[in-house]
Amino acid sequence: MVMQQRSLRALAGGVGCAFRQRALAPGALYVLLALAAAAAVWAGRMHLPLLAPLLLVLCAAVLGWMRQVRRRWLGAYLAAAVLLLVLQSPWSGLDPAGVERVALAAMAAAIAQLLIHTLRVLHLSRLLQQRVDQLDDAAILALLPAEAADAARQWQQGDDRKAVELSEVVTLTLLYATLKSRAAQRLWLRRVLLG
Repeated sequence: MVMQQRSLRALAGGVGCAFRQRALAPGALYVLLALAAAAAVWAGRMHLPLLAPLLLVLCAAVLGWMRQVRRRWLGAYLAAAVLLLVLQSPWSGLDPAGVERVALAAMAAAIAQLLIHTLRVLHLSRLLQQRVDQLDDAAILALLPAEAADAARQWQQGDDRKAVELSEVVTLTLLYATLKSRAAQRLWLRRVLLG
């Protein structure tokens, strides 16, 4: 009885997911941010200026977690949070309605930037996975280092001793190769990785 050879594409199925996990902040931070935004909306117009700095700090934390995003946004969010706190003082000269409009605009801009960046990363992860799905076993073997290629050939023949390590090596190798490809180096990739 002849055993059918396994396809390396089975090990390459998580490239898009691996990129997404490395490029985005943990889901718990997104949930915390959504809860803070819901609390700001629920609290109403009177408490909106008080909750806006908290929301901006959370946006800064989520963006700060994403190491690929330029650090300038962290400073901008923190400066906006401090500015909102200063504007709420009686000696600022700005009426409460003006403070509320500034707080609303700052929150909307922060959340919009975060959503746009997150959507770009999700789109890029799908495109990376599509590119990997187009590769055949020979192309995947050619990208792997020599030792990993030998382990991959053994895995194709049914040897599962190094399956976990091989899966990680294949995923990282293909992730690196697809990110280095010409198609991925276009302007929108730089915009995704740099914020």
